[in-house]
Amino acid sequence: MSELVFNRVILEKNNRILSLIGAISLSVNVLLVFGYIHISARPPLIAYSKEGQLEVLKTRDLKIDETFLKDFAKMIAGQYLSFAGDSLPNQIEGIKAYLGVKPKQMILDSYKNNQAVIEKDNISQQFVVNAVSITKKSNPFWVEIKGTRNIHAAGNDKSVAMTYVLEINKVKSTEINPYGFLMTDIIEKVKPINKGQGK
Repeated sequence: MSELVFNRVILEKNNRILSLIGAISLSVNVLLVFGYIHISARPPLIAYSKEGQLEVLKTRDLKIDETFLKDFAKMIAGQYLSFAGDSLPNQIEGIKAYLGVKPKQMILDSYKNNQAVIEKDNISQQFVVNAVSITKKSNPFWVEIKGTRNIHAAGNDKSVAMTYVLEINKVKSTEINPYGFLMTDIIEKVKPINKGQGK
């Protein structure tokens, strides 16, 4: 009889230990699940090794260097929106690694359609950037460029205030595109017309 009591005591003790281990295991699993959800909700930073393999780097916040992005947008706008006589095709060739298909085709088509007039009147254009601001801070980024378009044609000069919005994608950095940015669209921002203005 005493042996049965002894076995029951051991069994109850084992049950308590197993219950305690089960509760600890459940708590640890719950903490792991919440930790995983918290980490996975944060976007990872993807880096490319020299061999071209993807590597995920741990980071608390995924942020882009806004000054770097603004400098890139300023450089591209100055090159893309400025030209002299026969220089445009060579200019576009020099920055083609930073241009998506659409903006590259747009500028080359425009040049092709207007080449005769540009050469006849010796037209040149210089775009001077006055202000740069990032209006969409996620990929693809939108960068607003305000500046002055100075046009010289047949001995006449004209200056016009212009605003453009550049759509810029963050892409893999390469030898030909060390910035890791690609301008995929450029839109001329038109000022809204006030209803109170006369015709």
